[in-house]
Amino acid sequence: MKVSKLISGAILMVGGAMAQAQGLPVFKIGVVTASTGAAATIAAPANAAIELYREQLAARKDLPFKVEFIQYDDASDPTKSVNNVRKLIQEDGAAMIVCCTTTPSSLAVAKVSEAGHVSTIAMASGAAVVEPPAEKRYMFKTPVTDRLMIGHTLDYMAKHGVKTVAFLGLEDAYGEGGWDELKALAGKKGIKIVSSERFARADTNFTPQALKTMQAKPDAVYIHAIPPSASLVHEALKRVGYKGPIYHGAGSATTAFVTIGKAAVEGAIVGVMPITVYRELAADNPLRKSIGDFVKAYDAKYGEGKAEMFAVQAYDAVGLSVDAIRRYVASGKKGDLEQTRKDLRDELEKTHEYAGAVGIFNFTPTDHVGLDERTLFLTQIKNGQFRLIKE
Repeated sequence: MKVSKLISGAILMVGGAMAQAQGLPVFKIGVVTASTGAAATIAAPANAAIELYREQLAARKDLPFKVEFIQYDDASDPTKSVNNVRKLIQEDGAAMIVCCTTTPSSLAVAKVSEAGHVSTIAMASGAAVVEPPAEKRYMFKTPVTDRLMIGHTLDYMAKHGVKTVAFLGLEDAYGEGGWDELKALAGKKGIKIVSSERFARADTNFTPQALKTMQAKPDAVYIHAIPPSASLVHEALKRVGYKGPIYHGAGSATTAFVTIGKAAVEGAIVGVMPITVYRELAADNPLRKSIGDFVKAYDAKYGEGKAEMFAVQAYDAVGLSVDAIRRYVASGKKGDLEQTRKDLRDELEKTHEYAGAVGIFNFTPTDHVGLDERTLFLTQIKNGQFRLIKE
């Protein structure tokens, strides 16, 4: 198991959620990402964003607390995710946790987080990660849900005359989440699902699924996957002669989708979050500033044009954690490790109009996603770029 420790202010802490360093309380935030394995492509920008936040936090002198980050690689394996989260809770004394990169891993750690009374903020899109909130009281997430994005995408399809749609998705919890939402929503929008095909994250041959999809003669195809498979299955559809519009969920809203797919993904319609189109937002939209500040810092560190969806999801996961800690410290509450964890969960649930790099968050006891229509946009790939569709 690969381990890295990222320590804000170069402070080492042993035992407990808090300790004193230079007179300030110190909180541990555990991080588990898929630095290796099938989901490493989307974990790379997430890890980069977390490192950026760590550096920014370490440079601040105005905070009345310190933060220590403890990070593990789950190798894109849900079993390892569970083991890492358990270690963070039982051995490392994490006050809060950011985990995980994928929906399968995020679903797998929910019971461990609940049992340990440690708030866990996932970077996965599946609504099941946080639902029902009465049973997953300690699970939160930063990406927009499949339900919101798929509903928005279906509305657009219906406006443009789509009557039938074919589904292509991953054969895991992420793909199942997309399939469940499409089934629940398509009929309500007047759209009939005519076929459903699945594939594994590690697959490289998508011709059989593409041919079966062609045989169903859909008006449009909806793909629910992440790169590289999202790019490769799109390419397979084009190769076997499919001419209709091809839509993608937010899992494809990353530069890797275009880098891998190249000319084959030209014309793809992709659901995106505000970072992809923030420069086109109204000047008084608070996201224009919060996203702009993030992009400026991220690009300065990693190169222009590098900031993307999977980076902002991780950046906000850490930012929301630190914001909850800030409010907890300001409240003057005190307690042992277990009580501190519970109090931090309560503070996180009170998050109101937090303008992050993903969107504007409003967590409540019945909503651990906290995002709304202000976070939904559709784009089309033109000349290798995500271009906003004026709806």
